[in-house]
Amino acid sequence: MKTFFLSEFALQNQSSVPREGMRFWVFWLLFSVILLLVFFIFLREKRLRQKLNLFFSRAKRGFIKSRLQARLNKENLKKAGLIRELGEETRKQGISVEESKEIDAELKTLEDNMNTSQEEMKEMGSQIEMFNNQLEETSKKHAHQIKEKEAEVEPYIEKLTKTKEKEKLVELDLIKKQHEIEEGDKKLKVAKKEAKEIEKNAELSEEEKRTQGKEAEEKIRNLEKEKTQNELEDLREERPALENEIKNLQRRINDCERTMKQIEKDKKEQTLKFQKEIKELRKNKHKVQKKIEEITQQKEPFFDSLGKIIDEERVQHNKLAIFYSQIDRTNGNIQEIEANIQNL
Repeated sequence: MKTFFLSEFALQNQSSVPREGMRFWVFWLLFSVILLLVFFIFLREKRLRQKLNLFFSRAKRGFIKSRLQARLNKENLKKAGLIRELGEETRKQGISVEESKEIDAELKTLEDNMNTSQEEMKEMGSQIEMFNNQLEETSKKHAHQIKEKEAEVEPYIEKLTKTKEKEKLVELDLIKKQHEIEEGDKKLKVAKKEAKEIEKNAELSEEEKRTQGKEAEEKIRNLEKEKTQNELEDLREERPALENEIKNLQRRINDCERTMKQIEKDKKEQTLKFQKEIKELRKNKHKVQKKIEEITQQKEPFFDSLGKIIDEERVQHNKLAIFYSQIDRTNGNIQEIEANIQNL
């Protein structure tokens, strides 16, 4: 080995190229040699081996013990559950012994309280269902009433629309007839003026005056026939009738709308009333439910105590025999695990 290191050192000195560090394979060779030396030392040192064996042995025992302890806890929980179930089944079957008289009395009181609370819950459930049904019926009733009013007011609205359109047409006819009358009056004045001028015209002969006068009179008569004063009066009389009809229709529409608003208001008030009652009942029902849960929790320690008493007395009953066998099997598992822990 010494010769090897000297030759390697000589080769490094003879190399003309400068090197940055040890060769890779040389490093692993040295590392392997060190590991071999450590291994040989370990083989020669007996106390060191014993200490390592003791360390791993303790670690192994600790691991085994923790697993056994977990199994023990599981079996103890299982036994506690079986004891409680035994107590519940004992109470269910009406089995009693002298040692359980006080426990039976306490359980009887708790059961009476639970029965009372369950009856209260049942009653409140019925009331909630009743209010829900009434709320649904009321909503349907109001919806039907609103639908009826909408059907009632619809013809009025249609008729009002048509009447208003008719009123606009009458108004336009009034303006048109008024304009026609004014134009007719202007033409009549012109015609009368022309007739007077014909009579006063000295340049015309008597024959021409008679001829042109007849034509002027005919024109005046025709213009007078074209006057639409009567039609104008008829239109003026028709307009107030239409206005009254519009007012009556609008009043009926307003009455229906007020009725619908009142129905909506009644619906909202009754809905809020029912919802308030339902909310209060659900709140009280939740309180009673919590009370039942508390009673159930209060019964558990009494079932535990009753189960322990019955397990000790081993009252003969076909419904309890299966619990006895399961408890015995669990006790055997517990004893076995405890013995294994002690032997570690």
